[in-house]
Amino acid sequence: MQACLWAIALLALPAAVASGPYAAGTAHYFNREFDEAVHAFRQLVEREPENPSAHFLLAKALLYQELNRLGMVGSSAFGHDEEYNDFEKPKPDPGISARIRGTLDLAADLCTGRLETHPSDRDAMYTHARVLALRATFEFMVGKAYFKALANGRRARALSYRVAELHPEFVDGLLVAGLDEYILGSLPWAVRALIALSGYRGHRRKGAEMIARVASDGTVSRNEARVLFALVQRRERRYAEAAASFRSLAEDFPRAYTFMLESAAMEVAAGNGKEALAVFREVERRRAADEHRYGRMPERVTAALGRRIADLEEEFGSD
Repeated sequence: MQACLWAIALLALPAAVASGPYAAGTAHYFNREFDEAVHAFRQLVEREPENPSAHFLLAKALLYQELNRLGMVGSSAFGHDEEYNDFEKPKPDPGISARIRGTLDLAADLCTGRLETHPSDRDAMYTHARVLALRATFEFMVGKAYFKALANGRRARALSYRVAELHPEFVDGLLVAGLDEYILGSLPWAVRALIALSGYRGHRRKGAEMIARVASDGTVSRNEARVLFALVQRRERRYAEAAASFRSLAEDFPRAYTFMLESAAMEVAAGNGKEALAVFREVERRRAADEHRYGRMPERVTAALGRRIADLEEEFGSD
């Protein structure tokens, strides 16, 4: 679960640049079209080379493009499918890792430069917090450098709380801190106790409430918080609520077939097998018709979807 939450780091940008390549890249990102998101955010960097958020977004898209290639971005719908899980995982590409690190370094340097001149610059502080959170994601998911990930997460949380302190009207500023609180608070007891020796603690309920607040009242990070809160609901076994949250995301981002798969999985977990079957069938219909670009679904996912439908039809009938 910790990996799953860290793997959805924070995507947001000040509203002043919410157009052109940014709008295209954001739409592609939330629709899980990472190749296209990389292309759009490269254009944003070319247009605004001194904007740290542009470099952050490019680094983020590059990271999730790589995580997707590594088979680390998917759905819990097939978690118990041995055939789905039994595949040879690719190894991280050192060249791509170096590119991600370099882009994050540049984003951090640009943030630092702005903060040296304007220490209370809200956007620079917020972007720096997101850069640190994304670096934690990279170190955790790709670098397997867990202590580096924790250190970056700790710095990101402190900066996020600083944003909230200086700019209390900016609800979005709480999201990085809320995510870190929830992750730390969700770790196994023995791990939490070990980390707490350094004075670093997390509070699961507090973190969940902070994420929920941004999902409800945020502006630039509201959609990201909605995704995170759906994952929190899933982790807390609030399956019916999670199903509704993922269904809402699927409506807003219709090309992200993973949101529909998640909504179906949560219906199964909530004991609504027939409703889940209907959703899985709709996903297969869209895939076969290449509606909303569902035809790009990988063969491994397509095969697992077919097996899931067959299992549910055996249990609930094929009508």
